[in-house]
Amino acid sequence: MKLPWWSEIRSLVAWWVVVTMLLWLLGKLFGQSVNLIGCAATAMLVIAIGETGDWLRRRRSSGRAARERRTG
Repeated sequence: MKLPWWSEIRSLVAWWVVVTMLLWLLGKLFGQSVNLIGCAATAMLVIAIGETGDWLRRRRSSGRAARERRTG
């Protein structure tokens, strides 16, 4: 049984891993004392903000398109 939201979860986890490692590597590159758990938490926050912004953008554009179809 394939769950309909499984691909969305895999995508978010993949982004979370990539952003976590990017933050950790940037911290190491600039000589900061970095904590992998802190980087993971920050990555989660950044992704949550980004996903919320994307959801709002899609919601606004679909509402705008519906209004244009009605006023046509």
